[in-house]
Amino acid sequence: MEVLIFVLNDPRDLEEIMVEFTNIGISGSTIIDTVGMANILSSCEDASMFSSLQLLLNKGRSSNKTVFTVLKKERIEQALEIINKVTGGLNGPGNGIAFTIPVNRVFGGSFQQN
Repeated sequence: MEVLIFVLNDPRDLEEIMVEFTNIGISGSTIIDTVGMANILSSCEDASMFSSLQLLLNKGRSSNKTVFTVLKKERIEQALEIINKVTGGLNGPGNGIAFTIPVNRVFGGSFQQN
């Protein structure tokens, strides 16, 4: 098992990703509102150059969505394909980031289905 964590810079893509996840049998994710470092620094007087950086990377948005999904290793690529399809690719500037972390033990939840 692994936890797939991805930061989605455009929250408008979230619903489509969740629907696509459901279509392939991924039925559980936890979603939290998050704010990136560039956004915090943009309001800091000592870091005024970050204001422009934040606007460029986040296209004027002040928050992100961070999604946590526990999956079997063989499901990770399917999930990443969906994320890349909907966002236009995480390699594009300001679209987001994804990574996985190995999971040793899970208690509760419906992860067995994923």
